Amino acid sequence: MHVIAGIRIPDSTLTREAHALAARHSPEFLLRHCERTYVFGRLAIAAAGLRVREELAYVAALLHDLGLTERHGGQRRFEVEGAEAAYDWARSSGLPDEEARAIWDAIALHTSMGIADHKSPECALVHWGAGTDIDGSGLDRLDPARVDEVLSAFPRDGFADRMTDTVEAAARRAPTAYALTWLAETADRYHDTALPTSEDVLGRDPFAP
Repeated sequence: MHVIAGIRIPDSTLTREAHALAARHSPEFLLRHCERTYVFGRLAIAAAGLRVREELAYVAALLHDLGLTERHGGQRRFEVEGAEAAYDWARSSGLPDEEARAIWDAIALHTSMGIADHKSPECALVHWGAGTDIDGSGLDRLDPARVDEVLSAFPRDGFADRMTDTVEAAARRAPTAYALTWLAETADRYHDTALPTSEDVLGRDPFAP
């Protein structure tokens, strides 16, 4: 049994195959982010007193950024591209539709602040875990010793810069898909990509003569 920061890492045929899928298509820095996401998210779930389907949550965490990979990136939001790829893989691996849908939800909603943590514990885990690893949200509620264990097991190694480059590339590949999302702000800030703002949308009256 593999335990990191007091969290048992699920070990089954399904989770091993999910890890192999993520490793096959993701650069190492992205795979490590997905692994940290699970442990950080599981720590947050435990602190919140929630029960989670650990195997499904682990699979969702491992696959939550498939949409940022060359193999699975497309013209839709990367969250949706990844969710679709993970759902198809889960069904082909024999999971019932409800469990595959739970994985879809957790991946598709993982950047949806104020929504993901109200959908299901699995959604909350991936959302909280990814958020902690990306911007440190919730880090103050975690035991520093546990955090050190996570970073020792899955080093960041320049993660912030490489992740920024990766999400910028996704926004540039399909800019209209990211209008009015958190990624639109990233694209605008670093690449001057012309995407509509909420003011543009609200100020445009489609019924004006």
